Amino acid sequence: MHQAGLQAGETLVVVGCGGVGLSAVMIGQALGAIVIAVDINSDALGAASRVGAAYVVNSAGLPNDEVVARIRALVSGGADVSLEALGRENTVAIGIRSLATRGRHVQIGLLADDPRLPLGTVIARELTVLGSHGMPARDYPALLELVLNGRLRPGDLINRRISLAEAPEALAAMSSPGAPAGVTLIEVASPI
Repeated sequence: MHQAGLQAGETLVVVGCGGVGLSAVMIGQALGAIVIAVDINSDALGAASRVGAAYVVNSAGLPNDEVVARIRALVSGGADVSLEALGRENTVAIGIRSLATRGRHVQIGLLADDPRLPLGTVIARELTVLGSHGMPARDYPALLELVLNGRLRPGDLINRRISLAEAPEALAAMSSPGAPAGVTLIEVASPI
């Protein structure tokens, strides 16, 4: 929202549709962007459609060139903004290569090692690459205003509610390949 300066009518590619990616899809749609969601999981892509993605690209088993071609076929010339929420070298490259000239890439996914980036594309298209490690408190009011006026509905991201006792098992399961898309809410019983 603030890092890339996403505007209504612009196109946003979100690579990775877990909780962070789905939140980005929802925020992009609330801001009036045309959102393209990319993931290997059809359930995650279904969730992305439900929270505002105009288009989805299932990248399962596809080479990066094909994924980028599918994205660029949806938006003539490429997207205005891309956001990578997984932290994988190949998906960072998909986000960057899907951009139009002077596009902006926001890197949210944390990477274990410094990746090789398609810097030839960054230079040739005069792209901007931005990192994001959270939202500063000064930017909360604008985001909260979207919630208050109903354009942003974070409750729609919740796919499961669990007790605090179930949290350790749920956290361990999040790193498994079949982890469900969405946000798990841990409900804590209030003391009487």
